[in-house]
Amino acid sequence: MATFTSYLKDVLELYPDIGLNEYPLFDEGYRPALNKKIIDHFWNREIGHETHSLFIHQMRVRMNNIMPLYNQHYEASRIKFDPLKTIDMKNVGEQDSTATSAATSKTDSASGAKSRAVNSDHPQELLSDTGDYATSSGDTIGTSTATGSTDNTGTNTQTTKSEGGVSGFQGNAAAVIFQLRATFVNVDMMILNELDELFMGLWGNGDDYTTNRNGYGYDYYSPWFA
Repeated sequence: MATFTSYLKDVLELYPDIGLNEYPLFDEGYRPALNKKIIDHFWNREIGHETHSLFIHQMRVRMNNIMPLYNQHYEASRIKFDPLKTIDMKNVGEQDSTATSAATSKTDSASGAKSRAVNSDHPQELLSDTGDYATSSGDTIGTSTATGSTDNTGTNTQTTKSEGGVSGFQGNAAAVIFQLRATFVNVDMMILNELDELFMGLWGNGDDYTTNRNGYGYDYYSPWFA
């Protein structure tokens, strides 16, 4: 029988929910396991409040206040990494280049030809320059013109990507493992320590302080004090 208030196990017989079904938790699937640890840890401890309802209220308030922080501890403990991988650097580069070329060529050419054919029945006679004394004559004049142009335009685009990195271990392996061990935490026990003050800090001595005539202390109407 409890000495000062009530054992947690007695409270649970009357109230299945003692304020452990509403607090925020990183994974709802973990709630039954965590609640069981809390109940088992304090199963034979007396609650630290005068009434059951006040205790349940304070349990609900405390869990809602502390769990946002401890949820972050839980999330951090779930991160998987290689403790002996002390270097992990990655370099990524990207380069774009564009080249444009343009060429224009133009060709103009012109040619002309002139010829004369003169016939005379008197070949030994001197003809004047104008050919007035020729029996027959003919002039041929020809002109040729050629024009051409060429335009060449080209664009060349090139993208180059490079990726490299360095990863591995550097330093003393024993020192790294020692530092890693220092980061290990038992989040469940941290929560239990936070809840400890909701329970009595004194162990029962077997005396009953709640069923005598005065409601507390010794029963002076007992035959022992007659």
